[in-house]
Amino acid sequence: MEDIRKNPDVKGKELNQILFQRYGLYMKQSTLYKMKQYVINEIFGGHDKSYRKLPAYVKVMHETNPESAAFCALTDIGHPQRSLQFSSIFISFAAQIKGFVDGCRSLIGVDGTHLKGNYGGILLSAIALDGNNEIFPIAYAIVSVEDTQKWSFFFWHLYNLVKDSGRTDWTIISDRQKGVDIALKDVWPSANRRYCCRHLSRNFKRVFPVPLMYILFWRAANATNPYTFKKAMERLRKEGKTPVMKWFAEIGKQNKWTKHKFDSSICCDSNTSNLLWRVSTRHWVWTGAYMF
Repeated sequence: MEDIRKNPDVKGKELNQILFQRYGLYMKQSTLYKMKQYVINEIFGGHDKSYRKLPAYVKVMHETNPESAAFCALTDIGHPQRSLQFSSIFISFAAQIKGFVDGCRSLIGVDGTHLKGNYGGILLSAIALDGNNEIFPIAYAIVSVEDTQKWSFFFWHLYNLVKDSGRTDWTIISDRQKGVDIALKDVWPSANRRYCCRHLSRNFKRVFPVPLMYILFWRAANATNPYTFKKAMERLRKEGKTPVMKWFAEIGKQNKWTKHKFDSSICCDSNTSNLLWRVSTRHWVWTGAYMF
């Protein structure tokens, strides 16, 4: 039990090695994982117990760390024995807020990932870069689905963290999905927008699978001056004709994806959301499962 308490991510193979070293026996992988899940539930409690404690967790956060932002939303489902059901939660600790506002660049990367477990859900996260280009987690939220309404919930709370900071040059970078754009327009219309070119390049490659077109796409996306961008686009027009130019026109303004049009006041020309991928999704998932 203590081995699993120290490392809930321990693999079945490692548990078998521990069993053999101590007791000289092996167990089936399926049996080991059932045992591991039982021990995790005994140590940390099940997900149902954790979700029931969320309102109390938010209350304790406000009492012990009053400058933190923590909000838990419940939905009335009209059940006679259980009238309230968890809907969403947003969390950003005071140290994260202060560190972000005082020491990070104005580029915010946002993304959503599916949670594992019996209840599922979506983990929304916001990450920034500090002055040394190191990742700096800002906030996260757990919601039921990834749609415009939930992104609005997330951006509304995120905006409230920075609205009194005196800084206005905020830029949001993520993949190109309608929910994010609509939500930003509704609750944070002053925020600038960037699209992750890694996601754009995948969509581009599906439509134009020729390797040369892929190379030219990145040449245009990474162009740091108008001349380089113009030459790349001329070559793209020559190779792809009207369809490729129509594809780029549908993306929107150039300042959302090509470096030479980015706002220089941000002091960061990143056009991918790699800063989010560098944060271990698995770490966030375990945190969401056991911190409550």
